[in-house]
Amino acid sequence: MHGFEDGTVVYLAEAEGAHRVLDSLVVSDGRFAYDAPASDQLLCLIPSGAATPALYFFACPGNAYVELSAEKGCSRVSGTKVNNAWQALNDTVAKYDAHLRTLFTADSISPHKTYAASEQLYTTLTRRINEAAIKNNDNALGRFISSHYLPK
Repeated sequence: MHGFEDGTVVYLAEAEGAHRVLDSLVVSDGRFAYDAPASDQLLCLIPSGAATPALYFFACPGNAYVELSAEKGCSRVSGTKVNNAWQALNDTVAKYDAHLRTLFTADSISPHKTYAASEQLYTTLTRRINEAAIKNNDNALGRFISSHYLPK
């Protein structure tokens, strides 16, 4: 784990709602381990003293590997099909978010061009999210996207 000293407590919590804490884990030699029953539930890890989660991941069958970073947006998850796809989706969303933010921080003499560019980015991002939902329609990620993002 980057930026977390030995003895740092990391809380395993439910991802939705008030982030109800399920357990606490202690960092030792830059690592922590937890054997959780596979539930396909979206969980999060919150470092002690932090107001927001550092990482979201799915508690699904297999070994999930997490790389927590004290730097916002730099934590990563991998190791299972669902978590690999989740990380790829998060990377995609971050990429398009950065492009959109750039559009609106630059001076524009043509608001119509800025709107058209942002609309194109948003449309492409929406398509990528829909593709992830379809590709993962048989697992927790597909169900999560379908229930939290896609129009009913």
